[in-house]
Amino acid sequence: MIETRHIVLKCGLCTVQKSFVLNMSQVRRLAEGHPLQLHCSYCSSPQLWSAIERIVLEDPAAARPVRAKNILLVDDDDLILKLLQKVLESWEATIEVAFNGKEALSKLASRSFDLMICDVQMPEMNGQELFKHIQDNALLPPQRIIFLTGDKRSQVKEFLDTSGCYYLFKPIQFMDFSSQVQAVLAGESGSE
Repeated sequence: MIETRHIVLKCGLCTVQKSFVLNMSQVRRLAEGHPLQLHCSYCSSPQLWSAIERIVLEDPAAARPVRAKNILLVDDDDLILKLLQKVLESWEATIEVAFNGKEALSKLASRSFDLMICDVQMPEMNGQELFKHIQDNALLPPQRIIFLTGDKRSQVKEFLDTSGCYYLFKPIQFMDFSSQVQAVLAGESGSE
């Protein structure tokens, strides 16, 4: 499970205060005195946020070791893959990348993953076809899959609703994305 903390932050521009769920990499940055760049709904733009109280970290020697999570990213858009990798690497996860469903299927057959984050629209084998193969071969339970899509047509929405998988619509709100990944890895529910 990804370790997180609830931290109250203050926007550097409008000074509004808001509670965020942050991963430990983000908490360490704040403890070191570095602000975080997050979206401020009041300013309607990304701003630098700082903690309103001093953050104290536990002694790392006393912390128990946590196994890194294995995550498979599947998308044909290189930019999306790079952005998602950047977000997930801050959690010290082991990331594998596939550019289409066929590549993903090969990776799923050769090793175990804690989570798959997958685009729906891809060449060669799309997300729906990949999901059918995953289910037919019991490679990953639906609760360990997050689909990403910009396609809001009724047949895509119907597939997403009936799949048992979590999903988010593009453009991705990275706080929602982070929360969803955290919930899936923790075994909690909470899809759109």
